[in-house]
Amino acid sequence: MTRLLLLDLGKTGCRAALAEPGGAVVARAEGPGSGGLADRDGVARALAAVDAVLGTLAAPGPAGELRPVAVAAGLAGLATAPGRGAAFAAGLYDRLGADLRVLLTSDMTTWHAGALGGAPGVVLAAGTGTVALAVGPDGATARVDGWGPLLGDDGSGHALGRAGLAAALRAHDGRPGGSPGLLARARDRYGDPDRLPARVHGADNPARAVAAFARDVLAAAADGLPEAVALVARAADDLATTAAAARDRLAPATTGDRTGDRTGDPAGGPDRPVACGGGLLAAGAVLTDPLDAALAARRLTRTAPLGDALDGARLLLEDPTVPHHALLVPLPAVAP
Repeated sequence: MTRLLLLDLGKTGCRAALAEPGGAVVARAEGPGSGGLADRDGVARALAAVDAVLGTLAAPGPAGELRPVAVAAGLAGLATAPGRGAAFAAGLYDRLGADLRVLLTSDMTTWHAGALGGAPGVVLAAGTGTVALAVGPDGATARVDGWGPLLGDDGSGHALGRAGLAAALRAHDGRPGGSPGLLARARDRYGDPDRLPARVHGADNPARAVAAFARDVLAAAADGLPEAVALVARAADDLATTAAAARDRLAPATTGDRTGDRTGDPAGGPDRPVACGGGLLAAGAVLTDPLDAALAARRLTRTAPLGDALDGARLLLEDPTVPHHALLVPLPAVAP
């Protein structure tokens, strides 16, 4: 039976789906991520993550039902280490057959394609980290931020959590600019502030441990705590700045829609949609209201994603006209 295999392999999770060409999704599976293809042993860990979800997909059906004719995968870390794509593809051939059609790109590319239905434009992902990606009709791209917690990710859950903890610890120290309200919430989440460095640095994922406090900052802002309101407003402004920078790094003519809109300068023409997603936005109006205002000031409008990374992977397999084909990692020919 002809099947398409769709993969969304992130750092913390792997999702897979089997679909009939032009038809319904017939099976889905989720499993742990790989940590990123660019990490040490990244290819082996990515293939192990794929093995886990393939085993789940294969379990309910008869033997051989899983075998797809084509696979499209969005891989975390591939943009940083494109040379590892060939080794990952070789692992797929070993598992699924040498006649398999394989398309590989970054997970941000497949999410962009799914979020905008294959159209050019800008997407903004705001979770523990932050990254924006603009794609033009010809496949030209501009990626902004995504530099990680030590170098960037402005406006992210990590940035907001860290800013909130800094305000809490200033209050703990008796320094100006501290927030007793956030200090109380930090105690509730982490315990004794003097033990906070050990709690954070000893965590399996220190960036995520810090980002967890973003929930408390957002809750405090929803309760009207002035210091938290100011921190959320700053995060919203940083996110809007990131989205606008992605738009502006492409020539104005490359950010129109697929129907041929090429009018005006981005700063003075019609508002441009930005598909926004990520766990940080689940906070709701306490964040999205200031984000909408910050985007509007930059002639941008927040829209909900049309689909997800698995939808984007499917578009790559079924629609040769989407500009994201220019972002595929070249793979060597497979010997017959």
